[in-house]
Amino acid sequence: MTKIKEITLYTITLGTLLIIWQIRATMVDNATLFPFPANVWASLTTLLSQIETYRIILFTLFRLLISLATSLFIGIILGVIAGFSKTVYTLLRPVVTGLRSLPVASLIVVILILYGQQQAVYIIGFLIIFPIMFEASAHGVINVNTQLVHATRIEAVNKSKKLLYVYFPLALPYIKTGLFQSVGLGFKVLVMAEFIAQTQISIGRMLYLGRINIQYADVFAWTIIIILIVLLIESLLKRLQTSSDTEYT
Repeated sequence: MTKIKEITLYTITLGTLLIIWQIRATMVDNATLFPFPANVWASLTTLLSQIETYRIILFTLFRLLISLATSLFIGIILGVIAGFSKTVYTLLRPVVTGLRSLPVASLIVVILILYGQQQAVYIIGFLIIFPIMFEASAHGVINVNTQLVHATRIEAVNKSKKLLYVYFPLALPYIKTGLFQSVGLGFKVLVMAEFIAQTQISIGRMLYLGRINIQYADVFAWTIIIILIVLLIESLLKRLQTSSDTEYT
């Protein structure tokens, strides 16, 4: 598909959604309860013109970065170990499956009760991202080509070199995929956690304030900002993946 055709299809989709939004707002005929696109656009431009908006975004992204870094570090280490040891994988599998199966709202409430508002968002971010990185790392090691492993045994390659030069490079595509899947999801869940936990200086709190103050145009505007941030993150990750794949080949 050509770039022009892709842009055209995106434009048609967005235009259709705007028309549906405008029709629905006209039917409700109450900008307070269901704002018109023009009201949301005005609120969005106001938010983007304020320095405080970017400060709030940076605080939320910082929380995501902390959760992501911790999840990557622990998830990759335990995942690689589990990939080598079926016993470790079997021991950790129920925990990972449980974390992936739990409803996010229930998990947030439980963590809030146990750890309070200050630490909850970091722990929630970790618990959402960790299972993805663990599974990606474990499967990456498990699915390494056995012929290459046998070749290293014949050549008597020591374990550290085998891990560094054989297992890790071959497992890297799985780890990358896990990372790309987890960042967008982690950001959205983190905002939800901020909303429920009432975290100071956060996108989630701004959504909450917009809701209780019946400023739904602001709620819609912050939602658009969230979508734009996720799209930007995913776009940057895809570019990084493309460039790294090019260098690797």
